[in-house]
This record gives sequence, C-alpha cells and structure tokens, in this order.
Amino acid sequence: MITGVYQSAPMLVLIMAFYIMDFMMMHRYSKEREQAKTGRAWDYTLFSLAVTLLLILQPIFLPFLGLSTSAKWGLVIQALGVILILLAFGLHLWARLHLRQFYAERVEVIPEHYVVESGPYALVRHPIICSFFTFAMGLFLINPALTTLAVLIYTFWDFGHAAIKEEELLSKEVPGYTSYMKKVPRFWPIFNRAQPPTQDGIK
Repeated sequence: MITGVYQSAPMLVLIMAFYIMDFMMMHRYSKEREQAKTGRAWDYTLFSLAVTLLLILQPIFLPFLGLSTSAKWGLVIQALGVILILLAFGLHLWARLHLRQFYAERVEVIPEHYVVESGPYALVRHPIICSFFTFAMGLFLINPALTTLAVLIYTFWDFGHAAIKEEELLSKEVPGYTSYMKKVPRFWPIFNRAQPPTQDGIK
C-alpha cells in the first residue's frame, strides 16, 4: 500500500476535484432558483473542509490510526477505492444534471418544485446521497484508518436520516412525490420493476 504523503496526495486531488465540480454545478443552477436562496449551506461547507483537512493530514502526522500492508493486495484495494470515487463522480454529476436547481445542502422545497424522475432518479430516489456513500467507501479503501471509518459511518448515518426527512417534506409539499416513492426504491435500484416511473413531473 502507498502510505504517508503518497496516500494523502490522491485523496486531496480527488476531494478537491469533487468540491470544484460541486461548486461549478451549484453556481450553474443557482440562477434558476428564482425567489429561493442559494442551495449552499456554509455551515455544511465549513464542516466538510474541516473533515477534509483531518483526512489529508492523518496519513502524514497520525499514521498509527490507519492500517497498511506491503502485500500487493493492499494496492489492489486502494485502486478499488479510486475506482469507487470515480464512479461516485459520475453518479453525482449525472444526478446533478437532472436535479438542476432543486439541489441544496439542506432539506427544503423551493417555488415551482416538482418531482424529477429522469436519469438516475428513475432508478433510485436519492442518487446524490448514493454518490456520497460511494465516495466515503472509496476514501476508506484508499486509507483504511479510524478517521475514514468514522467519516464512512457518519456519512451513512447523517445522509440516511436526511433522506428520510427529505421524503417526509417532499411527500407533503410536492404533488406526485408519494406515488413516486411507491415506484422507485430509496437507495438501491430494482431493475425488475413491473413498469418504470412515468414522467409526471425530487430527490
């Protein structure tokens, strides 16, 4: 396995690339939000940056918190982590292109809100959250440490609860969301559904 700064460097590049993509998508669609404020939540952004700093510095200054091996399978696992993160990139970008202005770093309903059922939203109700799950798993495989394990557990716990809260709000405020929930699974796609969701009009 690569360790130390050689372990931190690819994580830094991948995380920064993800944030840059996220920023560009937020900027691109914020103009379509009409009366609604930006989808950015700065407390979430600052928290994410603090966690990123911890993840990047840990392999260099706190290597004893992680596991390492000189066996070749260690490199294979780290390579698998990179592949998972690249898949998370693709899924996140695909979902954001379909969700457009409805994406926000908080649970909310904005004016003219409707159910998005195209792209990955035809397969799962929360593809963006799935991309965060996949990204966190990739980081853990690149650096199997207590820090990345804590981030992985927190990601599943926090975003899992956020998905439930979001569904409660959208089912009350957005016409058609309740029927959408009955047709499309929350996180894991079911490819043998009797019929695909119709285009009746979020997350």
